[in-house]
Amino acid sequence: MNITGAIFDFDGTVFDSMHIWKGVKFQFFDRIGLVLNEEQREEFKKLFLLDAIELAKTRFDLKMTDKELFDEFFTLIKEKYLADTKPKNDIIEFLEKLKAKGVKMGIATATGEPALIAVLEKFNMLHYFEEIYSTYTVGASKTEPKVYDVVLNELGTEKETTWIFEDALYAAKTAKKAGYNVVGIYDKSELEQDELKNLVDIYIHNYSELNI
Repeated sequence: MNITGAIFDFDGTVFDSMHIWKGVKFQFFDRIGLVLNEEQREEFKKLFLLDAIELAKTRFDLKMTDKELFDEFFTLIKEKYLADTKPKNDIIEFLEKLKAKGVKMGIATATGEPALIAVLEKFNMLHYFEEIYSTYTVGASKTEPKVYDVVLNELGTEKETTWIFEDALYAAKTAKKAGYNVVGIYDKSELEQDELKNLVDIYIHNYSELNI
């Protein structure tokens, strides 16, 4: 595995945290006093976070700015992270190996940076990552490679030797289509494990399986 840079997803890849996202959009809507009927809930259930909040803002004429909405949402996520998440098995040992080899590391995530920073600090892991960017900050979901490209540019490593670590099939597809090498990480939240395994360059259940 020729590697000079590593770009990690966060939920399901660095932290065992996918469970906190189940129904979280609706917990957030409850938090800001927005009540949806069943038809509306089905519609919003299918949307990515950025799209869901933008639609809610225009559809229901919410009197909060985009920044206020996302700040409130990621305050909720931060609370849930700090209360009920932990690092993935073997991840800290793997990060230590990468650090020892001088590999530059970053995070490309759909979660706001302050929430990530808080939980990484809790587990003394923040120092491993030189760059942390969210899809919210770059303004594009992981159906586009923009967040990976931004982190790559900030790390300053060669694309050919910078690996993306992802647990989600749709995001791994985006990274592969953009020409990145991809490690697929098993997480039970991804139901299409066979397709993920066949797509990525390396597929693992635990970081201890990787030889760098």
